[in-house]
Amino acid sequence: MAGFLRSASQALLILSASSALADEGASGLYAPGNFGFGAGVTPDAGLYLSTGFARYEGDIRILIDGGTIIADVEGQPFALAFAALWVPQIKVLGGNLGLSVGSAEKFAWAHGEVRGLINFEKTVEGWGFGDTTARAQLGWTSGDWSNTLYLTTWFPTGRYQRGFNPNTGKNIYGVNLGWGVTYTEPRTNLEFNSAIGVTFSAKNPATDYKNGDDFIWDWAVGQKFENGLKVGVGGYVYQQLTGDSGSGARLGPFKGSVIGIGPHVVYNTMLFHRPVLFNLRHYQELDAKNRFEGNLTTFSTTVKF
Repeated sequence: MAGFLRSASQALLILSASSALADEGASGLYAPGNFGFGAGVTPDAGLYLSTGFARYEGDIRILIDGGTIIADVEGQPFALAFAALWVPQIKVLGGNLGLSVGSAEKFAWAHGEVRGLINFEKTVEGWGFGDTTARAQLGWTSGDWSNTLYLTTWFPTGRYQRGFNPNTGKNIYGVNLGWGVTYTEPRTNLEFNSAIGVTFSAKNPATDYKNGDDFIWDWAVGQKFENGLKVGVGGYVYQQLTGDSGSGARLGPFKGSVIGIGPHVVYNTMLFHRPVLFNLRHYQELDAKNRFEGNLTTFSTTVKF
């Protein structure tokens, strides 16, 4: 069960459930804060099924959504997420291979002032299926150190239409290259985690808007206890590396950045003779530029089969 404790908190990483990046709609494909405890660990062989929810609340002065300029926007999206991670028995280059897929049922809520020939306030809300995410990962553990390489892709299966609407998909393909590291100090049981990644997005064919490339650094530090509890703090740094482009990028490059920080709690136990892990995180965002600034709360449950 110790291996499950070190790694299963990452089984729901492939879900991006918040409005948490710059780019078109002031939200990108990858939601920062996904990596925390066990960021560099690929689990032992088995099937991991995860469910969870995420709630975000934030605001931004101005953005482009569905080809429309919106000002003074408040957003409160909510997501019910699900994912499956399979780690086969075989070794690849001496490491554990993991393959995962997931999506979410999302509720989109936003309010803002639509800018055009006539300015007017509008509130949009509605449920819809989200985009589908697939991931391949390869991880190695040596002593107290673990490293994992990640390749994540997004497919536009979510609901989307032009204009200021309750869209639950981004209508674009994308890919993220990532690397996670975990170190556990053997004397104190302190765990240190770091994960970096870069996201590349294709152009939105409906709006001729291409998001810039995004860099994300997630981190977490926490104390591991013998009863299966981990308590610590986590955070993220998001920085858009290149500006937005295309005829739909009417606000210019719109390069964004933000910092997030907050508590992170994980509890590992046995239920019905199966390892189960509960994962709770809350992030408060600071120093946002050209993107939403607010707070994100996530809770997930992972079961190993």
